Amino acid sequence: MENNGQTLSEKYIVSRVRAFLTDKSNGGNWHDDKTRQADLHQKGVDLYFVGGKRNGERFLVECKKQYKSPARETWLHALGQLVTRMSVSGARGNNEFVTPSSYKYGLGLHKDMAAIALRRIPKAAARILNLYVFSVDDDGFVKKWTPSQFGRAYPITEFSKKEN
Repeated sequence: MENNGQTLSEKYIVSRVRAFLTDKSNGGNWHDDKTRQADLHQKGVDLYFVGGKRNGERFLVECKKQYKSPARETWLHALGQLVTRMSVSGARGNNEFVTPSSYKYGLGLHKDMAAIALRRIPKAAARILNLYVFSVDDDGFVKKWTPSQFGRAYPITEFSKKEN
């Protein structure tokens, strides 16, 4: 699926990430029939999945469109939106984030923004937040980046499908 040289819309990125996560060949067990997808200007997370390894996991994904200037920090805005959906516990009096292991959070971003986010978000923060990045290239190829892959720079070629 190509985009004919246009910048990628949020709707396109949402559709590619949804297709990636519900495709069983990618190792996921996310149920398409239980997936909620927000409309463009609707409140809430863009994608809400149910399933996973224990069939009771949740995956919340916030997606952002591609901008002509890759220097835009829209990934930071998306991260902020996800953080506001995480619960905060004052049980021990120290207001720490509680992200149950049954919840995963993701950012669906164009590859240029994904490269910046992966470099700028520390690995420790990604692990604590159970945060993933889904990079989408110009041809619609999606690559999942796990928390252990955060905190370092990658060549932009790592974000596109490798030719055999």
